[in-house]
Amino acid sequence: MVLSFTFALSFSGVAGATYPVHKGDTLNGIAYKYRMGYQDLRSLNPQIGNPNQLYIGQSIVVRTPDKASNLVDYAKVLKSQTKYVYGADYSLAPYKADCSSWTKHIYAKFGVQLPRTSREQAHVGTSISFSNMKKGDLMFFANNGITISHVGIYMGNGQWISNLNTANSVQTFSIWGSWTQQKFMWAQRVL
Repeated sequence: MVLSFTFALSFSGVAGATYPVHKGDTLNGIAYKYRMGYQDLRSLNPQIGNPNQLYIGQSIVVRTPDKASNLVDYAKVLKSQTKYVYGADYSLAPYKADCSSWTKHIYAKFGVQLPRTSREQAHVGTSISFSNMKKGDLMFFANNGITISHVGIYMGNGQWISNLNTANSVQTFSIWGSWTQQKFMWAQRVL
């Protein structure tokens, strides 16, 4: 009984997997509150240049029991951090990445090891139809209707996120958009 009561207290008031900085907060304090290691918290928040300078209201990605929400929130944080580079070496992710090295990096943060390319990633996990997608599922696309050429992450609520191309880098899209509807092949559940 006491253990579950303590667990509920440590996550009370948290919506999703982000924490808004309050007056007096430090990264060490936030890590402790969410039972995370300091380095883990730092690695989930590449947008924080100086860990000693937090701002009231700043969003910090934290880990909660909902792994899919954590993963999607981390992907959203990378919107301003990732530059699209086709064929980028995986060691450069998340700062320089193509679609599949970006997804490989994100899922690795949450304990899921993916192959390097979208074509290989398309065969990991369980195949899911468009109508059965859940937050955290990988979405696969083909330009020619046959060969997988792109991967993104389903965010829930009819949205997906991807490191698209050199013109856009990381963007959020509607699953009902014309490009998505024309190119979507299937999804894979890996969480």
